[in-house]
Amino acid sequence: GKEIKVGICIYKFDDNFMTLYRQELQRYIENDLAVSTGNTYKVTVMDGKNDQAEQTNQINNFITEGVDVLIVNLVQSTAAASVIDICKNADIPVVFINREPTSDDLALWDKITYVGADARQSGTMQGEIVLGLENKGDINGDGTVNYVMVQGDMENVDAQYRTEFSVKALTDAGLEVNKLVEQRGDWDQAKGQEITAAALTQYENDVEVVFCNNDSMALGAYQAIEAA
Repeated sequence: GKEIKVGICIYKFDDNFMTLYRQELQRYIENDLAVSTGNTYKVTVMDGKNDQAEQTNQINNFITEGVDVLIVNLVQSTAAASVIDICKNADIPVVFINREPTSDDLALWDKITYVGADARQSGTMQGEIVLGLENKGDINGDGTVNYVMVQGDMENVDAQYRTEFSVKALTDAGLEVNKLVEQRGDWDQAKGQEITAAALTQYENDVEVVFCNNDSMALGAYQAIEAA
């Protein structure tokens, strides 16, 4: 019968995936978790506006308000250590979501954890999809896969791993690869479309595979491919 205060920090609200994520997270805590535990949960969700200083202020405000636990989707993965330090001093447990701190950061305290997909696996699965095609991505049959890489925020370890391991799946399978374009699209559909359209204009039919670090940019890439 306790009331538990939960502070949730999202890196920015106008990210399609994180919109779905935070809405389901809040629904689950306030409904399913409340029923299963018999507790009442007061959930407050804050928009970090893609500004780490803003998010750090929100975390400090949550601590001042006396929340019992924090759920944090970092603006910058590199800020994990400082966020952990703040929360450790206040003895407030933290669950990091979606953007994974380093193993060194996660070892800083025993009241922190990370929940999210393994970005190395996600990248490998992207490469395996290409390998599953009859031509294995080598559309023109010249023995080399020419690819475009549309990246997220490269301070985010998920973007780093998805970039690395999607291509690694091809090279591990013995394929030759050739990077035509590698550009940051910041998880944004419009930027995914813009980067892919520019690559198709420059390289035309030489483009054989477009990798994207998330679904929104992939939808933008698809639109550019359809238009071309």
